[in-house]
Amino acid sequence: MKYKRGEQMIFLKNALLKIGGLNLIFLLLMSLWRLVFFLYYGQGDNFSGLGGDIAAAFLMGFRFDLSVIASTNSIAILIFIVLTIIGKSAFFRPFFAGLKWYYTFSISILFIILAIDFGFYSYFQDHINVLIFGFFEDDTSALISTIYKNYNVFLILAGFAFFVFFIFKLSKTILKLKEINPLPKNIFVRIFISLILAFLTFLMMRGTTGDFPLSVNAGVSQNRFINAVSANGIFTLQAAIESHQRDKKDPDYIALSGYENNIRQAFADYLETNIKNIPEKNPEDSLMVLLPYNKEAEELKPTIIFIVMESLGTDLMKYNSESFNILGELKKHFSEDIVFYNFIPSYHTTVGSMEAVISNIARRPGSIFLSLSPYVYKKYKFSGPVPFKQKGYETFFIYGGNSAWRNVSTFMANLGFDRIIGEDGMKNKNYPGNEWGVFDEYLFDFVYEILDSDDKQKFIYILTTTNHPPYTLPKEYKALPLEIPKNLNEKIVGRDLADKRFLSYQYSARALGQFIEKIKKSKYGENVIIAVTGDHNFKNIYSYSADELFDSIRVPFYLYIPKKLKPAKFDAKVFGSHLDIMPTLYSISLSNVKYWAMGKNLFSKEAQNNIAVHIDISMDKNYIVEYEFGGERVSFYLWDKKAKDKIISSEEMDGHKRLIKHFLSMSAVSDFILKNTGTK
Repeated sequence: MKYKRGEQMIFLKNALLKIGGLNLIFLLLMSLWRLVFFLYYGQGDNFSGLGGDIAAAFLMGFRFDLSVIASTNSIAILIFIVLTIIGKSAFFRPFFAGLKWYYTFSISILFIILAIDFGFYSYFQDHINVLIFGFFEDDTSALISTIYKNYNVFLILAGFAFFVFFIFKLSKTILKLKEINPLPKNIFVRIFISLILAFLTFLMMRGTTGDFPLSVNAGVSQNRFINAVSANGIFTLQAAIESHQRDKKDPDYIALSGYENNIRQAFADYLETNIKNIPEKNPEDSLMVLLPYNKEAEELKPTIIFIVMESLGTDLMKYNSESFNILGELKKHFSEDIVFYNFIPSYHTTVGSMEAVISNIARRPGSIFLSLSPYVYKKYKFSGPVPFKQKGYETFFIYGGNSAWRNVSTFMANLGFDRIIGEDGMKNKNYPGNEWGVFDEYLFDFVYEILDSDDKQKFIYILTTTNHPPYTLPKEYKALPLEIPKNLNEKIVGRDLADKRFLSYQYSARALGQFIEKIKKSKYGENVIIAVTGDHNFKNIYSYSADELFDSIRVPFYLYIPKKLKPAKFDAKVFGSHLDIMPTLYSISLSNVKYWAMGKNLFSKEAQNNIAVHIDISMDKNYIVEYEFGGERVSFYLWDKKAKDKIISSEEMDGHKRLIKHFLSMSAVSDFILKNTGTK
């Protein structure tokens, strides 16, 4: 049977329409997923006047999705092109039969990643990034147990099974070939069609006709959430993998920061001083501080209890009331004592914050955690316990969880702690707990026993775990009222976990408040300094608008200081971060001793214009900058004078340039310290 030229083209056209139509449905499903993301996480945000930006975000998102779908199709299109050039139309039947299985597998995997990204955002307020690898580097069994307890895993699996079945039936129905006609006999026609198909696929994969392919950092708005709406979890996962691989190679942050062969200038810029003040041989000595003689500290020889509370974010505290009693006994102490509220963590995970607090070395942006790096096997004069050990203190690291977590026992041992105790070291106490460790109240009981064991001076660094998924508490715990206020209720996006989260926060805050009260009323009340901060903000329950950047990350820094040691004058409104904690503690507890640290004493005059850094966010009392390392994404802000603690977008000003210089020099300085000053 002879076919006319037009009839010979019908089969190719129909075949391409089937593939194109099916992929258009996949694209629409991805756009629908983006709409769900917007509606779910955008609750409570004010998008007035941003309709154009929202439309641009969905358009940009469609381009991302199109690029992903085109990449997914690249293998299928390549085979399609080969079969077209060969010219055997009979080969298309087994190809299409296999194609339904290919799409079922690839699209299912694609949506699994998007679902993981959705859940990831609920906790970190960001799309998938390098923290995703914590699933494998953290306590994986505890994480799996947490997921099982917090989510209806069987319902999720059933839903996924239904989705897979739906994709299979859809692909099978659309890709069914009723009739196969011969292909055009002219090979040049077939090659021409193949070239057009290859070009269009490449163009869609690239995402643009411009000079550079579509980038994961492409933005459409000054609103952070709207930019998040446009992003695609597949792109961010790819960026996370590339970043993780790059970080494992330990980049030269000195060169990347612009200080190659000029490290003294990096120290000078970081300290905002003349390069003449930076030693040529050991530039890190410019960060050395000699504490003066302190008569009160010499006489009291105070014990220091430094507590890092899991997820003790500041923002939730503003909702505290009699009916929503989130703080319990802790409120009294926060009212009586010193609290720095303009304070941010160094990182948004426990291990990242932990290392910056106690190493006195700033985190290098995007770097592998120190406890998992080769630097864990070196000793540094910057180590937090060193000044205390020089004054005869016994040093403790007490963790409510497993001391093997994130290689923390090795890390703390090399920092100089005399005793490292995790839940495994408390087994003889039979303390109750959950997958992540001993409940906070029992952890504090253990700490008090350590305090009461002898009269030696002690520096005790404590890390709690209870205010962490799966949010399980002691069965006998009696909660205070937690009626969620209307203005908070409107912001909640994870309502299924909200009640458990708020209850867990309340429990930990109360356990802390009761412990502080116990210390104050004991014989140690005038001889103990208590410092408290959060490892990162309270997460996973409600989203933040673009102007709430500060609220989304901040944690408090609380200090109880005996009267004899308390500074006569201080400004609790200064800005600070985890890096400033140890220098502040040294200043009120030690006398006539040297220490090395990148942070500042918050009671000093130098802290008045201090710069605080959280990953890639830098801020002082006037300016805020989001500066992604490498300068690929930069945003400038000022504090909103009309709305407390909120920010407004700004053009770049000299104050912003100061923050960027500080951020880059900080990265170079910390890299130099880690690579050049440690001893094995």
